[in-house]
Amino acid sequence: MKGFEAKRPAWVAETLNATTWDKLRPVVGFLIGVTAITVIAVSMASAAPVTCDQRGCSDWQGAKQVQTRHARRSIDANGNAIVIGGRPAGCPHAYCGCGLARYLGLKDKRLNLAWSWAKLFPRTSAAPGMAAVRRGHVMLLQSHVEGTRWIVRDYNGGRHLSWIHERDVRGFVFVNPHGSYAER
Repeated sequence: MKGFEAKRPAWVAETLNATTWDKLRPVVGFLIGVTAITVIAVSMASAAPVTCDQRGCSDWQGAKQVQTRHARRSIDANGNAIVIGGRPAGCPHAYCGCGLARYLGLKDKRLNLAWSWAKLFPRTSAAPGMAAVRRGHVMLLQSHVEGTRWIVRDYNGGRHLSWIHERDVRGFVFVNPHGSYAER
C-alpha cells in the first residue's frame, strides 16, 4: 500500500530481511484484521440477547427464562399450547373449583372453594378423570406423562387463563369427582 508503511518491529530486522518482510506484511495485516473481527464478534455475542413476546422486546437476561417457563407450562402432550378460555361467567375471581365443577356438570356452589373438593369427594389414587386438590387449587387429571407429571385440565392455571397443560402433581391429594359426595 502506498502511503502506508508499517514500521518494522525490532525483532524483524534481526530475523528477516526487507524482501521477506514485504512478502509477510499483507499476511500479518490480514491476521490482525481477523483477530480484531473475532474480538468484536465475541464481545457482541456475549451481550444480552433481545427476546420478544406479545408484550414487546427486552434485553433483560431473565426475559428468556420467564418466556421459556410460561411456554413450558402451556404445552400439551403433542407440544401444542392450549388455552381453553378465561374465567367462566358467574364464577368468582379464584375460579378453579367453579370452572372444573361446571366442566363436570356439578352445580354445588361449595365446589367453588378448592379444598371443598377434598372434603366432599372420596379419596383415590392418581388416574385419568380424577381431581388433584390442594389448598387453594383443584384440577382434573387427563393423562399421565411420567413420574409425577400429568397433562391436566387446569382452570385459572396461570395468567388468569384456563389451560390444558403439563403439571407436576406432587403435594396434591386425589379425589374421585364422579363418586357420590357427602351431603353436608
